[in-house]
Amino acid sequence: MNREKVLVTGGMGFIGKFLERKILNETDYNITIVDNLSSSVLDEKIANDKRVQFIEEDFSEWALPDNEKYFQIYHLASPVGPVGVLKYKGKIGKIIIEQTYKVAEIAIKMGAKLIDISTSEVYGKNPDDENEGQREDINKVVPPNITVRLEYGVSKLLSEIMLKNLSIDFPLKYNCIRPFNIIGPSQNDELGFVMPRFLRQALSGEPITIYGDGKQKRTFTHVEDLVDGIFMVMESDITGEIFNIGNPRNVISIRELAEKIKEATNSYSEINLVNPKKLFGDEFAEAWNKIPNVDKLVKAVGWKPNWSIDDIISEAAILKQRYLIKT
Repeated sequence: MNREKVLVTGGMGFIGKFLERKILNETDYNITIVDNLSSSVLDEKIANDKRVQFIEEDFSEWALPDNEKYFQIYHLASPVGPVGVLKYKGKIGKIIIEQTYKVAEIAIKMGAKLIDISTSEVYGKNPDDENEGQREDINKVVPPNITVRLEYGVSKLLSEIMLKNLSIDFPLKYNCIRPFNIIGPSQNDELGFVMPRFLRQALSGEPITIYGDGKQKRTFTHVEDLVDGIFMVMESDITGEIFNIGNPRNVISIRELAEKIKEATNSYSEINLVNPKKLFGDEFAEAWNKIPNVDKLVKAVGWKPNWSIDDIISEAAILKQRYLIKT
């Protein structure tokens, strides 16, 4: 029996593994995963599944095999994380744009539908941008604070624009997803993601370190809710759209998050405010409020997030080791 084939770039990363489990559980598709494992760890159960072909290679260098045919492509390959992106300064733009163009060419050639994983960073630092949240561009001037985070966000925005323009002249079926503060088991805290870092510090008795004053707000979204939304958009007939995915009900300040994790883990850790630039250099930038408008996604596919912030924190406290595994 010939099954439909799905290509997932960066598929051994945090989001990719949850997405692939969903595809394996809910469809009969075969999956090809291309990932160089530069910021993730091989999941042998997924890699050894009889419906999965895992290729350990940088997507930039990967050559599309002759006679291969994909009908869906999920493009997740990218440097990620507030800390994880720092080593790519001056290179992120090239990596993101070239990989997006490459995956678009494959999608056009094969008539495959493409989901491009963008970022909420495209909205910049102004919380009003995030609340409007359904535009394909930014009408306000990007703040002239040149950081690696800005390079990452602008490159992702340019990728969205490039896909839109390609779809005008070529039969490109695509949608872009802008995730907001995704969290779940096995997220790598070394890349700068806040919840696994807070959990590790609380469990070890180290000070829980907050970057800045802790008043900045986030909208934490469980990775299972994210992949539900991604999968629903892919399986729909929708094309040429941009969707935020985040849980607006889970808005919480970073200070409140630290206190909740401390309480959930019965930790005696102190909560300290630190200047991240003293830790990581002037290229580091801390985002401000990140609160999405998801009305467009809800209306389009009926998506509904299931995980509350308290449920997420409870899971983290119970599944401590799974939350601290580096992926």
